[in-house]
Amino acid sequence: MEPGFTRQDLKKAIPEHCFRPSTLRSLAYLAFDFAVIAACYAALAHVSAWYLEAPLIFLIGTMLWSVFVIGHDAGHGSFSRSRRVNTLVGLLTHGPPLVPYRGWQRSHALHHMKTGHLHEEEVFRACRAEDDWMARKILFRSGIFLLIGWPMYKLGFRNITTYDPVHGSHYLPVSDLYASHIKWSWAASVAVNLGFLGLYTFLGVKFGWIFALKYIVAPYFIYAAWLTFVTYMQHVAPEVPVYDAQDWTSLKGALATVDRNYAPFNWLTHHIGDQHLIHHIFPTIPHYHLAEAMRAVEPVVGSWHLKSTRFVLADFVRTLIGCHFVEHGDGQEVWKSAYPFAKNYSGPKASSGDAVPAE
Repeated sequence: MEPGFTRQDLKKAIPEHCFRPSTLRSLAYLAFDFAVIAACYAALAHVSAWYLEAPLIFLIGTMLWSVFVIGHDAGHGSFSRSRRVNTLVGLLTHGPPLVPYRGWQRSHALHHMKTGHLHEEEVFRACRAEDDWMARKILFRSGIFLLIGWPMYKLGFRNITTYDPVHGSHYLPVSDLYASHIKWSWAASVAVNLGFLGLYTFLGVKFGWIFALKYIVAPYFIYAAWLTFVTYMQHVAPEVPVYDAQDWTSLKGALATVDRNYAPFNWLTHHIGDQHLIHHIFPTIPHYHLAEAMRAVEPVVGSWHLKSTRFVLADFVRTLIGCHFVEHGDGQEVWKSAYPFAKNYSGPKASSGDAVPAE
């Protein structure tokens, strides 16, 4: 089955101003995020009760994720019309979480290029049942990937199917993420990361390990969990199609994502979770224009727009249970579960017609 529209059809439906970033407006969002982080850190320094510390730490980690989303915009060129401004903002926003900006920009571009491809997707790549090896089962069925998935990805475990700690790493200059003519960008990215790592080390030594855990480590893992959770929920669900080389197209891959409702976090995290489909079709649209652009294309996209209004944590459990490997269906790969109690179970004594319907 093919979409009855093209990218050009969708672009025609979107107001032209949606494609034009405003540097000042983008900077205002970034300043707001940093101001919230600073306020939370100031409050954290003046409270001692765990029930006050915990929400503040959670909010700091959440806002670090929001800052990263703005850096993500810079990586797509949707922060500013100036390439230099985008690069500077990218370095600034990727430095605190120790992410080499240029390497991540490249790996993220690969994700956009091959979204939904069975053999070439960059993140959360699907697999056949025979390739669902033990480490993959432990990672995905336990949910532990929420805590360790992002550090693993940066170190070279880029699609949870193949592992190359040298050529897959975001940190090494010999990585396939860095072309020979842009090694300077690797140096700049890693230099910024080392600067922040040095700052964190200094603070930890000066104020102790409890300080480091509360002010640095805990917020980092909350940010990392947000990043991994949202990415997983965007691209993995029983109703999200996966395509092999014969059936995949760029447009169908871009449509293979789910928009979900994160309630107040929709705005706070710059609509990265609830307006993701339109972002995958046109990644150069600034985050503050995504909702308007999605409304404009909604009549054209029609049933190809996958979205969920369920509580997102309930959807997470549903996906953990229902998305273990894929089997070939009618023009697409269909997610199957290894659990006999799941509606889309595939295994010994599996009956036909058990697939979870698209929603």
